[in-house]
Amino acid sequence: MSVFFDFDFFHLTFSHKILAIECTHRCISIAVGAPDGVVEETIWEWQRTAESIVPLVDKVLAAAAIAISDIDLLALSSGPGSFTALRIGMATAKGLSYGTDAPLVTVSTMEALAKSAREHVDTPFLVPVIPARKGEFYYALYASKDGGFEEIGEKTYAPVERLKDFLELRRGRCTVVAREIAPLQEVCLAGGVGAVEADFFTAASLIPLANKQYTAGEISSLETLIPDYQQKFRPKR
Repeated sequence: MSVFFDFDFFHLTFSHKILAIECTHRCISIAVGAPDGVVEETIWEWQRTAESIVPLVDKVLAAAAIAISDIDLLALSSGPGSFTALRIGMATAKGLSYGTDAPLVTVSTMEALAKSAREHVDTPFLVPVIPARKGEFYYALYASKDGGFEEIGEKTYAPVERLKDFLELRRGRCTVVAREIAPLQEVCLAGGVGAVEADFFTAASLIPLANKQYTAGEISSLETLIPDYQQKFRPKR
């Protein structure tokens, strides 16, 4: 079922049409933003990204009554996340961009996750977390600023033990935000920090950041765009 949001949800208005793709981990989410609002569809069949992503794009466009040829901008969640899903998302977005001549803007998954949490977190610091390999995570530190959050540290890829130590340094002043919070509950409890399940983070969360980048002229050529893997590929043994 497609979901419609009034644009007050983002506290933004703009005149162009944006198609956003988020499939880095946990789910596949597609959103179309236009002057009168956002239509979005999310399915929790992340392992079926390859066969599901294009039909989902078609479904959302149909629900929004917008033709793919009318899209002004494509927005893609660039990672970090699953190697496979990142490659599929990038290939799909580039294919749509080549086919429509619409420019493609990549949005940091970590930044979009952190900024989508602004209404759900009231601590001075926020740590968005994305699962990597078993027992390992991507994370970064954001500080509260002007009603939102600003990144103040580099993205880190580390085992859970290092994440626990990192959180303990900010005991009582920090909240962890993740789509899959259950594996982190014990770590957050030991570190004395809050934990929030980020079920609010979807493709729609990319649109404000993509719009900002597009307006500022921050658009790279398709040939130079690659996913933000954050780590070198290691084949399974």
